[in-house]
Amino acid sequence: MALFIRLLKFATRYRSGIIFSIVLVFITTGLGMVPPYMTRLLVDSQLSNYHTLNAAEQLSVQDGLWHLVLVVCAALLAVRLSVAIVSYVRSMIMVVIGNRVVFDIRQQLYRHLQRLSMRYFETRSTGRIMTRILYDVNAVQQTLTGNLVDIITNSTTILFVFVLIFAINWRLALVAVAVLPLYVVNFLLWSPAIRRASRDAREQFSTVSGQLNDAISGMRVIKAFTRERSESRRFVHEVREIIELNVQAGRARTWLRVLSTLLTGIATIVVIYIGGREVLFGKRMSYGELIQFNSYMTMLYSPIIALVTINDQIQVAMAAIERIFELFDTTPEIQERRNPLILRKCEGRVEFEHIHFSYDPSEDVLNDVTFTSEPGTVTALVGRSGSGKSTLVNLIPRFYDPSRGRILLDGKDIRDLQITNLRRQIGMVMQESFLFAGTLRDNIKYGRPNAADNEVVQAAIAANAHDFITEFPDGYETRVGERGTRLSGGQRQRISIARAILRNPRILILDEATSALDSESEAAIQEALEYLMQGRTTFTIAHRLSTVMNATEIIVLDYGKVVERGTHAELATAGGIYEMLCDVQFRQAVEKMEEHEDALKAEQEGRKDKKGGENKEKGKK
Repeated sequence: MALFIRLLKFATRYRSGIIFSIVLVFITTGLGMVPPYMTRLLVDSQLSNYHTLNAAEQLSVQDGLWHLVLVVCAALLAVRLSVAIVSYVRSMIMVVIGNRVVFDIRQQLYRHLQRLSMRYFETRSTGRIMTRILYDVNAVQQTLTGNLVDIITNSTTILFVFVLIFAINWRLALVAVAVLPLYVVNFLLWSPAIRRASRDAREQFSTVSGQLNDAISGMRVIKAFTRERSESRRFVHEVREIIELNVQAGRARTWLRVLSTLLTGIATIVVIYIGGREVLFGKRMSYGELIQFNSYMTMLYSPIIALVTINDQIQVAMAAIERIFELFDTTPEIQERRNPLILRKCEGRVEFEHIHFSYDPSEDVLNDVTFTSEPGTVTALVGRSGSGKSTLVNLIPRFYDPSRGRILLDGKDIRDLQITNLRRQIGMVMQESFLFAGTLRDNIKYGRPNAADNEVVQAAIAANAHDFITEFPDGYETRVGERGTRLSGGQRQRISIARAILRNPRILILDEATSALDSESEAAIQEALEYLMQGRTTFTIAHRLSTVMNATEIIVLDYGKVVERGTHAELATAGGIYEMLCDVQFRQAVEKMEEHEDALKAEQEGRKDKKGGENKEKGKK
């Protein structure tokens, strides 16, 4: 109930429309009470025994009865037309309000999602998150646009009928309402099972959505490893679990409805039996009153059964509402100060002071990291895979906060800065380049949507991307496909670099920015990046030593600790990890050169043998 009240808070801004709709509900319900009364008038009039009268009596009452029939017909027609018009207006008001409320929920949910920390997205599947925003909110829409109106309408009908049946015959009314506690027991018996099964089914649906998202994204891998049948079996197994859970919920719903209908039938039989005795022997009711009472009885039990059915739908919706507010109640790990500072001008001095960080409290990924990068300098982070290089640079834009220590930007703790203002000072080229399903121009302008077209072209030229872009028939308007699937890995990386160049940041983070490029492209990009780095504080992560040799300072990380620092010339002969990495890459380069030379020799010998064979053939001729 508390969750439902929280949901209704989203509708408070539309309360005037809701109140007006509730007034219309009372009007339609009140009008709905008129037809049974009209029927009673006809039954209790002489119309019911008209054919038992003699000719003279029939003639004397004929005009009056015909007038009564016309009045009743006109009244019923007016009631039906009024109910139809008012119901339409009421329904449209609630449809509009319901859709606006759902829009507000989805909008706030998405904004809240944007504020959540990176750790939230790393620990939950994409399909599960999408299910929250799309399908769960749709379930809420059904509740607000349909179920809420039905609840008000049926509850109002029950209230009106209660008053009327007690006014007609309070003894018979007590018999009619005596069955209501059994409805409550039936409701309490089956509702928990319906809600539990519905919640589990939605959780399983999220799992299937995540699996389907992975399968579609990784279809190339599935086909490459011939795992189609295995993935199909896995998908079918997960879907079968959804079916089983839905069957469980359906079984509970069916029992709830069947027992409710049975109680209604028994109550109706008892009322007719006692009411018949009242008419025939007690003389406390007329025949018309009994028919009117029975009509109201139907109007009493029908809303109750309808409420039971609505309850089924609400139990399903409540499972969705629980999941929605679970997301709303998730607190972002990265919090902004109440009155954050705003950097009007960023110089780019970055200080790491005794930084500790861990994804798992039992193990530090970074351990007492301390160094300073002055404005305009290039700091290269080097080390084995898993040594904490990417984690360290991810602390600068506050994707994560250190567990201990602090990072200063121009002497100010970055936790005191406005997050948006901080991140506007930073340009990033990730190890895995991500492009959105738009045009090449849209992707380059992503960091600066208002950039001029000539600036986009200049950024693409600097990133060595202009030439391949102009080769496409649509040029910069070429659509890249989902995640840039129409481009090669190197092309995607160059678009990412162009995006960072266009942003023109004070701090530049390059996480394996040239990893997806061939040697020729890497040289061109390296030249562009060196131009871009001028006057900017740059952090670069690379395994290729050619990328870090000219860095102002090289920081060598091992198991989250700074073990060496200095220039390439100082570290290359220091006898440490950096020298070892240099030796490994040098040996690899030598081996590649030797392999290349062997391949050239083999090719030359093959040509000689072929030429010698041709000369022999000529000699024979």
